[in-house]
Amino acid sequence: MNAFIKYLPHLGITALILFLGLDYFSLTPKRLQISGGELQATEGSHTEDSHSEGSHGMGEEMPGANLPQEERERRMGIFHYNEGNKFFKDKNYNEAIIRYQKAIQHHKGFQEAIINLSSAYMKNKEFDKALETLKAGQKQFPKAALIDFNLACYYSLTQNLESGLSALKTAVDKGYKQFKQIENDPDLQNLRNSALYQEWKAKIPGGI
Repeated sequence: MNAFIKYLPHLGITALILFLGLDYFSLTPKRLQISGGELQATEGSHTEDSHSEGSHGMGEEMPGANLPQEERERRMGIFHYNEGNKFFKDKNYNEAIIRYQKAIQHHKGFQEAIINLSSAYMKNKEFDKALETLKAGQKQFPKAALIDFNLACYYSLTQNLESGLSALKTAVDKGYKQFKQIENDPDLQNLRNSALYQEWKAKIPGGI
């Protein structure tokens, strides 16, 4: 017993190092595979008694309090993003929108949060806000194929089929190769039913 007590300080330091390491990696999200409304990956979700910022008790130090401000903001962005994903999966799109907005406020370059925000707007039939979000995302991330894919979903849902096909072609040109998703995403149904889409599909080598 005495020998065990002797080594407790060393064990405590080791445990702290492991905890901090695990906390960092748990906050790192996977890149998402998003459609106009399908959320397919969440990682690093944290369980909190309250979703409000600053909800920690008096005298309790917030996780990462000693980190640089930029890293703290990034982690807060990821926390709100993961909360948004939970609400999205529960089809509570109003709350998901709030969380994604907070994620972007903390982490300006959070591409996944921008894409998911546009998806939540479309699910909520707030199409003007979805388009505004996607257009801003295009300017910030001009090479992001998923943003163009979500634009195709937006145009399909709003019956602007020529623009929808153009956005879909752009997404494919930028590297989007999830052809099964293209063929099954419900938000692309209007576009898939069009002659324009069928003509384009027939020209793809090997088909879709």
